[in-house]
Amino acid sequence: MTTEKNNTGMRVLTILLAVLLVVAGIMVVKLYNQEKETKAQLEKEKEIVLKDLNEMVVQYDEVIEENNLVNSDLNEARERVKILIDSVEVMKADIAVLRRYQGQVNKLNKQLEYLFAQNDSLRGTNSLLAMRVTETKEELDQTNAAKDSLATKAEELETVIAKEARLSVVSLKSNAVIERRSGRLVENDNASRVDLIRTCYTIPTNRLAEPGDKVLYVQVKDPKGIIMGANQTVTVDGEQITYSKISRFYYENKPLDVCENVKNTRGDFLEGKYTVNVFNGNELLSTTEFVLD
Repeated sequence: MTTEKNNTGMRVLTILLAVLLVVAGIMVVKLYNQEKETKAQLEKEKEIVLKDLNEMVVQYDEVIEENNLVNSDLNEARERVKILIDSVEVMKADIAVLRRYQGQVNKLNKQLEYLFAQNDSLRGTNSLLAMRVTETKEELDQTNAAKDSLATKAEELETVIAKEARLSVVSLKSNAVIERRSGRLVENDNASRVDLIRTCYTIPTNRLAEPGDKVLYVQVKDPKGIIMGANQTVTVDGEQITYSKISRFYYENKPLDVCENVKNTRGDFLEGKYTVNVFNGNELLSTTEFVLD
């Protein structure tokens, strides 16, 4: 009767996990699309900055030509703007970088205001350029506000993706077995006859997870709550995990079945309920129970 209840519980748990995986997949796709939109918005803002800087160069050219200025501070200022344009053109759209260039543009704007104030012959033109500088600053301020919002969304997206990229466990099953001399394992629920606790689970497909060598921790507790097997403790992210056995495997982004055998190093097996947990670091991925008579 207990076995039938356990099997029913496992089927319900498997269905729930499958539904959660589907929902998580939909969320990941949605968040991935949001990330693409964020990158597109950053590229658009970069083009706005370049457009403003190029317009400033055109205005410098007009003023310098009208006043026949060959060697002047205005020429030097124009060259600095051109250098800034070259830097912005080759940069990768990034919130922090755009902010840095905003600071450089603001600094150039202050220098230009000073130069025009010192040149009486350019007062009329100075009014036009000062207006454009103000407009550019306002546009950059608006862009900065938009970038702050995008940065928050990007951080939230990174957090969700990092969480979804972690491995999960489904179809966790654990029972006691008798180990024959031939090595064959036979399931049995008689505490006086069994030799090992065998735990099997499946790592499902996760396209966001990095392939490679992975480590999970299997923890088996006897009816008294004593951890069987190795009974070793590791510290992960400041938290201690005591395990019965370490599961080591190579993950290739496709379903993988894993089984581990845990010995009883403390003597005979006790009658009662056994609890089995599987951890990824300090994160509990799955748990199950079984009973020995």
